Amino acid sequence: MWCYMYSMILKQHRKKDIKLNADKVPVDLLIQAADNVNAHLRNAGKPIDGVDLDLYDIIDLRMLSGLIGEIYANEVSSLHVDLARNPDIDGYPDILDLTGLGLDGNLNSFTKQDFLKFPGGGLEVKNTFGVKKSKSKWSERECRFSHIQNILVWKAHHRQTNNLIALQSNYVDRVPQIVAGFFADDLEECDWTEKQNPKEGSTMTSFCQTTPGAFEKLKRGILFSGPHILPDEYVTIE
Repeated sequence: MWCYMYSMILKQHRKKDIKLNADKVPVDLLIQAADNVNAHLRNAGKPIDGVDLDLYDIIDLRMLSGLIGEIYANEVSSLHVDLARNPDIDGYPDILDLTGLGLDGNLNSFTKQDFLKFPGGGLEVKNTFGVKKSKSKWSERECRFSHIQNILVWKAHHRQTNNLIALQSNYVDRVPQIVAGFFADDLEECDWTEKQNPKEGSTMTSFCQTTPGAFEKLKRGILFSGPHILPDEYVTIE
């Protein structure tokens, strides 16, 4: 099963802007950020003269998923004057809310401790390619829709994660693309599983993941999606 570029026009579902401390984030800005990321991903997959290398043949799916989330957070921050990318790799949230502070994106007045749990809050970004069904025979870089479980799952480092922009990615023409975005600002600790520690010798860090209840909340806040790719039970809020 293949997915093609003509299906990648992202349609807005939610009309209500996302609230910040002293401003809002329009949903069309979030769609623009996704379009920008998708363009970057397509460009990164183009062949380079004299270089026999295809980036998407060698990068691990877990790393790729995280990379897409990072690029998206950077794009959203660049499109809004009072949002900034969290400069700390261990910081929370990914996108800092600077509205009402008059800083013009300047972060020099904050400490590393501030970035670990930013006092002004902001938006967290997570991405998923979906969890593959048991015994499903998925070929690398093939469309994943018929091979993943119906309930999407996103991972985080702690159970306090909220104000979550949850992205879904898929392969389109063998290139990774953002195909949907969800949002929830009412996630609680019970919407995340207990923290799991990686197996000995694993390069993974400890993590928790969204529960089916969290997915129900995120579905109600669907922001955008490509046409003909999401099931009818995805509903919107106004």
